[in-house]
Amino acid sequence: MTELATALGVLRRAETGQSIADNVLQAAHDLLYEQVPRHLGDSSMRRLAELLVGRGVTPRPGDYEGQWWLWWPKSGQGPCRDCGKTRSLTRYSARFGHEYRYLCARCRSTERQRIADQADRLRYMPVPQTGLHPANTPAPAVSSHPIETGPANSTAVAVPRPSRRDWETYTTRLEELLAALEWAGFDLPQEWDSDFDQQQGALLFATLCRGDGHVDVEYQPHQGTLALEPFDDVTGEWPDSYSLLKNSIDIPVAVSGEQAVTAVEAAAGDAGLLDATHVLVADTAPPEAKQEFALRRVRRIFQPAANFRELPLADLLREVTGIEWLSAYLDWVVGMDGRDVAPDIVPDAAALGVAAWCWRNNTAVEDHHLDTDVLMARVNIAVTRITQQHICPVEGIDWDSIKNALMDPQWALADGTPVHRLFGPGWTEVAATVTAELDRWRQLDHEVLGPETTLILMSIGGSTSYTDSWWGQGRWRSICRRIINDATTAGLPLPPPYDQHGPDALLADLDAPDHVPDPVLDWLIDPPRVGDHRPRGLRMHHATRPHRHCWDPYWLSDNPS
Repeated sequence: MTELATALGVLRRAETGQSIADNVLQAAHDLLYEQVPRHLGDSSMRRLAELLVGRGVTPRPGDYEGQWWLWWPKSGQGPCRDCGKTRSLTRYSARFGHEYRYLCARCRSTERQRIADQADRLRYMPVPQTGLHPANTPAPAVSSHPIETGPANSTAVAVPRPSRRDWETYTTRLEELLAALEWAGFDLPQEWDSDFDQQQGALLFATLCRGDGHVDVEYQPHQGTLALEPFDDVTGEWPDSYSLLKNSIDIPVAVSGEQAVTAVEAAAGDAGLLDATHVLVADTAPPEAKQEFALRRVRRIFQPAANFRELPLADLLREVTGIEWLSAYLDWVVGMDGRDVAPDIVPDAAALGVAAWCWRNNTAVEDHHLDTDVLMARVNIAVTRITQQHICPVEGIDWDSIKNALMDPQWALADGTPVHRLFGPGWTEVAATVTAELDRWRQLDHEVLGPETTLILMSIGGSTSYTDSWWGQGRWRSICRRIINDATTAGLPLPPPYDQHGPDALLADLDAPDHVPDPVLDWLIDPPRVGDHRPRGLRMHHATRPHRHCWDPYWLSDNPS
């Protein structure tokens, strides 16, 4: 514990701005590594490693038994290894003959181009007389990956070897197919790993990340398939990661145009990938791991705000907790009802957050509840549609445009009914309280938190049990399908006109539920009884509960599997 106290003293002095030499900082890190049990020193080693990266001090590949990447940061700010300039850095893994290294985006681009040039030269090397084929040259957006395939089956028709332009076409199409995942916060790689086989054709693959959640993607353009697969950290490169899928999802994408894009979006939505991630620490994890998980969540929420304000994180947190109404939001929405929601930016979830906490809650809307739940649902949908139009994952939330749209006297439901008329004399109070709520979030966004932290807080707010059954989430179609299937299985007829048109037509029309007749929307919310049984609708169906994931830090447990 003496060593721990010594290292923590160095860390505290460094974080408060005191001048600490690089060798002293590294000595504190190494002291923890050598003397303190991993689960006690892990979070402090991580923070010391972050500070060292910021000074351009990074390990050699074999340091710390070659395992340093388990706690050194994936990204940071500091001098680039190649150009020496202080920039945003990313740690790249030891793959394809490269060592672990921290590079800025510009130097990484140069490295990729160098790899591509080397692949170009290899392309024209003589073909060895072993039946193996040299590597195909990928497009600049596809990483150079050794490609060796066996000889073609004599009875099969060999797939032509793709040209550089072909690889570019495959990459462009794959990014079109994954547009919904990218909008939902997943980082598409700057390069795609690639392979080629004369029977199967081309293959593009990569791991997509959103925070610590991962999913593997494989695209075979010649086979017309795209697979979303569970992630397995076989190299141990992402110790804080967890898979967002338990089973593989194979999606036919041979058709051109938007049909395949829609199919991928539907499959990703059904799997919960387009909604915010819900994740809890495994019960078997030690208390220290659970504490670190919670602290990392706080840092991921508020570090962007600290950067926005150019303040130490501790100072920013003191200011935030001093704002009474925001503190209440953090305690209840973020800390309790949304305690398992990962702190990621998910624009559609943020739109639901604005609709839930700036319109429906903390205002006079509930005090002037409309006559039916169907009518309230229609208004909620109309509010969500407006907020979706004014949220950008880069620029943030356009609070003024949302306010102007909601306060516009011409704002109406799908049937043309002006919303303000629905509330009658109560509209004056509704308008005043909604405006006040939007204005104070706007001020908080612009003066305290910045756009990134505000988007994270709204994404969490739109992912609680309060909005589980709302239109606008990625799982909406999946939820409606489950309700329809359960109701028809129980013998309940579909509401007119879908008793004639069928369940597929109803499901398709429920993509825009504000356009279906009142009896249909009422049927979806609370299906009628069938004898002694009442199928569950939006109000009670278990399908509205989000997918939950588990973070299991197996390397910290007493009995690692």
